[in-house]
Amino acid sequence: MRAAVRKIAMSCGLFCGVLMLLAGATAGAAEPPWSPVEVSVFETAKGFDFANDFGVPFFTNDRDAGSKIGCDDACIETSWLPVYARASAMPMGDWTVILRPDKAAQWAYKGKPVYNYFASNDPKEAQEVIGKDKHWHRLVP
Repeated sequence: MRAAVRKIAMSCGLFCGVLMLLAGATAGAAEPPWSPVEVSVFETAKGFDFANDFGVPFFTNDRDAGSKIGCDDACIETSWLPVYARASAMPMGDWTVILRPDKAAQWAYKGKPVYNYFASNDPKEAQEVIGKDKHWHRLVP
């Protein structure tokens, strides 16, 4: 009888140990970063990406410095659209709201204004464009 009880206890202990290991593995999984409602978060093999609803990633521009907006009206007319913030938007974490020269509110991530490539809903095309213009960089958390 004792041997049977010991065997059951060991089996239960092993089972509980495996459950604890599995729970620890999922507890350590990375949580998606917080983002404004205008920004979608997609999980990739490399981590997470900020993108629009079509999966086209967002970008920042080296020409933007501090409060100076480098992507002006001419830039916007070509292929780049600011990621506009709602009037009720509040800064949180690495996300802040900046005012463009036309007084429109735009999201900024870590102080850099965020843009959407709107000429296409193909993420590969957006990557090709930034490969040609070294001022644009994919926004990654």
